[in-house]
Amino acid sequence: MNYTIKIAENDKESTRIISMIKEMAGNSSNIGIYEDETGLSSEMDIELERRYQIVLKNPNEGRTWDQVKADLLNR
Repeated sequence: MNYTIKIAENDKESTRIISMIKEMAGNSSNIGIYEDETGLSSEMDIELERRYQIVLKNPNEGRTWDQVKADLLNR
């Protein structure tokens, strides 16, 4: 059975709790502690901004999500 513990805040109390869990886990091979990578990398952020600017400058180019979705469903 797997369990997930989410600690959302990044403050002193959260850091203390994470440290306690790591200490209790020790070198256990069946316990993994991972930090979620929920944010965008700086490269992804730059690319999204670049694409957004293209859309703003060329609003009539491209296709809507509904058009793309319809094409995918019709395959």
